[in-house]
Amino acid sequence: MELRDYRGSFLVDGHETERMDLRILLTIGGGETHGSGAFRVPAAMIGSESEGPLTFVTDTGETITLHVREFDLTQGVAYFLTDGAVPAMARARDAG
Repeated sequence: MELRDYRGSFLVDGHETERMDLRILLTIGGGETHGSGAFRVPAAMIGSESEGPLTFVTDTGETITLHVREFDLTQGVAYFLTDGAVPAMARARDAG
């Protein structure tokens, strides 16, 4: 397991949200890598009618595709799974 922290913003209805931090927990095994985590729902995302996966754009211009599996509206948090590659980082932390 590995933790990766990113800074960037989401693309919502063609516009970028405010900058925020995104932490992804990577699980690596059997030749596959899966990521998951949670993030604070940005105000621009509330009431959005976008469907499908979300795109998070890092400050370095790389994109991360996320599928939200649950919105906790009482806490203002969304839980997600990654889709596809997660950008490498100069340094990542071991989550073990």
